[in-house]
Amino acid sequence: MIDSILSSLVVLSAVFWACSALLLLLSVTAALIHPWLVAMRGTSREQPPVSLVLPVKMLDQGFERAQESALAQTYPQLEALASATEADSPAIAAMRDIFARHPQIESRILHSTARFAASPKVDNLFAPVNAARNDVIFMKDSNIVLEPDDLSETMRHLKPGVGMVCAIPYAARPENFAALVEAGIMNGPHQRMLFAASALGGGFGVGKIMLFRRSDFLRAGGFAAIAHTVGEDNATAKALGRIKLRTVFSHRLVRQELGERDLRDVYNRQLRWSVVRRDDEILSFLAEPFCQALPAFAAAAIGSPLAGVTPMTALTVTFGLWLSSETLLSIAKGWKVSWSAPMIFLTREALMFAVWLHAWTATKVVWARTTIDTRSSGEAAAVTEPQVAKEEG
Repeated sequence: MIDSILSSLVVLSAVFWACSALLLLLSVTAALIHPWLVAMRGTSREQPPVSLVLPVKMLDQGFERAQESALAQTYPQLEALASATEADSPAIAAMRDIFARHPQIESRILHSTARFAASPKVDNLFAPVNAARNDVIFMKDSNIVLEPDDLSETMRHLKPGVGMVCAIPYAARPENFAALVEAGIMNGPHQRMLFAASALGGGFGVGKIMLFRRSDFLRAGGFAAIAHTVGEDNATAKALGRIKLRTVFSHRLVRQELGERDLRDVYNRQLRWSVVRRDDEILSFLAEPFCQALPAFAAAAIGSPLAGVTPMTALTVTFGLWLSSETLLSIAKGWKVSWSAPMIFLTREALMFAVWLHAWTATKVVWARTTIDTRSSGEAAAVTEPQVAKEEG
């Protein structure tokens, strides 16, 4: 009986390892072919007027560079709206200076006073989305640096049948060990899964940038449809999907500059996203161990007798396969590769598996240094009440 159980465990471990290794190789291939494959699908040449929506909260490293990049777009018709839930802050003061340096773009700063959603970001977005003069909205997080033609290139994908266009972010300029670990996470397994989904024609709500039509968003339920979750980006994609509009990824990646990071903040940020996947994308959450190297290490050691090798040999081969595949992908993409890559890789894997285990029971997450109880939900009724927002200028 015990021998039968052990034999089954060895076989299951070998199957798990084979599935993980195949997923690794397929996702690396998808990452390499993604730019030209997805670019061919971007056939729209329309350039309607666009409202840039720039929610701000904290004045982090690189804030001004990132926000300036939104106003430097080579796009014919733009307005820009910055919004914050605070009446004044260093980030708002910085936005005033940035807007003053770009007088050619009509710009406004809104004090968003909405308080109805589970996510503070949704509260912040309510005022500018409703106040925008144009139907097409381009929302950008304050830590994303755009190339001058990113908006035009993203617009190529907003075609009939498409409700939202997002972009896969990549990490750049990590300046300490914690930042290198976060870069390894961002440019690692989760990103590879997004590449694979995009190559197959799929997409998910990833809120670093979101391009959509306000009319579609309102027809899909508007803010009432996304008030219940801290994962407003994916909730938006799901709401649009219910009215038969797809979410797709652009062929362009967007650059997120990390600077210095704190390892606790990295953990909290990954935990928040993992809890969102647990609550909103349970199949994706359950499949995460197949994308991680640590479970593959265990499977290799346990399943090694089936291949006729020692557990140490199986572990060494698995470690080499994962590390070399990701290193070669980083070199091909032009991302930073450090001599400390093996230590960064092992730290990343330990952190991500710990996050996944923690996410099973976590009920509170941290967003912009604010603790949010994920068991609470937004009051959808509050969305229909008149919104009060103060506008500068």
